[in-house]
Amino acid sequence: MKEVIVNALPMTVVGTGIGRFQRGLAGALAGGLGEDACGVRPVWFTGNAVSPIPPEPGPPGWLERVGRLLWRMPWPVAYGARLARHVVTERRFAGASRGFDVYHEAGYFPFVNGAARTVLTVHDLSLLLHPEFHPRERVRYFNRYFKDRLALAHAFCAVSEFTRRQMVEHLKLDPARIRVTAPGVDPVLFNEGDDPQARSLLDRAGTPERYVLFVGTGDPRKNADLAVAALAGTRSRLPLVTVGWAGWAAPPVGSRGRVDLGYVSDRLLAQLYRSAALLVVPSDYEGFGLPVIEAMACGCPVVVADAGALPETGGEAALVVPDVRDAAGFAACMDRIIECPEEGERLRALGFERAERFTWTRTARETTAAWLD
Repeated sequence: MKEVIVNALPMTVVGTGIGRFQRGLAGALAGGLGEDACGVRPVWFTGNAVSPIPPEPGPPGWLERVGRLLWRMPWPVAYGARLARHVVTERRFAGASRGFDVYHEAGYFPFVNGAARTVLTVHDLSLLLHPEFHPRERVRYFNRYFKDRLALAHAFCAVSEFTRRQMVEHLKLDPARIRVTAPGVDPVLFNEGDDPQARSLLDRAGTPERYVLFVGTGDPRKNADLAVAALAGTRSRLPLVTVGWAGWAAPPVGSRGRVDLGYVSDRLLAQLYRSAALLVVPSDYEGFGLPVIEAMACGCPVVVADAGALPETGGEAALVVPDVRDAAGFAACMDRIIECPEEGERLRALGFERAERFTWTRTARETTAAWLD
C-alpha cells in the first residue's frame, strides 16, 4: 500500500479552479476506487495538519479577503507577504511529508518535501506564458520557484492534451513522463434533472427565467466584458447572468438586465446550467475549461472561443468562434442557438454524449497510475 500525501491547500479556500479538481479527485478516490483496488492511501495536508479526510470548501472567507488586500497593496509588499507565508508553509510541509511514498502537488509547483516520489499536476502555463493575466506579485512568486522546482518531480500530469503539448514545448519535458488526467463531471450534481429548491433560491435572488450564462472568476483572461459585448450584438433580448468569485479583476461592464450572482454553490450552479439558453466561454486561455463539460452534462448548449484547450474539451458538441476577440462572431453563434430550437437540441444531445466521457473515476485511475509508476 502506497502512502500518499496531497497538498490540499487549494481545497481550503473558495471552491474554484484547482480546488474543484482536487475535490473531484478526492471523491473518486473515496467512493469509486477503494484502497485495495488502487493500492494507495491518500492523506491531505491542510496547512497546519495532515488529515485522513479532505477539507471541505466554504464560501469566500478570510483567506480570500486577505488575498484581495494583498492585490491592492504595492506589489513588492504583497510579494514579500507571499514569500513569508511560503517559507512557513513549506517548512511545515517538509516535516509533514517525511516518510510518505508519494507527494502529489496540483498547485503552482512542488514544495521541498520528504516523500520518496513527487508527482505534479499542471493545469495550465498561464503564469509563464501570459503573465499579463495575473497580479504581478503572483507572477514573481511563480517565476522564482517554478522551473527550478520541476527537478523535484518524478512524474507529471496534465489536465488536457493541449496542456501536455505546452509542457513539452515550453518546459522541454519528455512526453513519456506526462499523463493526461482530464477533470470529470459529478453526475449526482451535474445532470438534467430539475432541482426545485435550487430553482426557488435562484428565483429569490432575481435570476431571470431565461438567460445567457457566463461562468468564471475575476481572472482577466475569462473576458467577461466580451461576453457582455457579444450579447449586446445578438437579436435576442435575453439578459446575461454572470457567476463566479470576483478575484482580483474589476467586474464586467454593465449590460441590459445583467444579473451578477457572484460565487454560488455547485448545486445552484447546476440549476443555472439547466435553465440557461446557453453558456458562453470567451476565454483567451484555458488549460481545460471545466464549466464546458459541466454545462453539457446539464443539457446546456455551449459556445467557446478557439483558444487554449476549449475546442479540445468541447469537441463537436460546442460551437467554436475562431477569433476570441470577435464579439460579432460570438453573437452570431448565440443567435443560432437561441433562434433555432433544432440547433439547441442537436447541441444538447451531443453535449450529453460528450460529458459522459469525462469521469472523476477515470481522473483518479490515471492519477493513481502516476503515483504507482
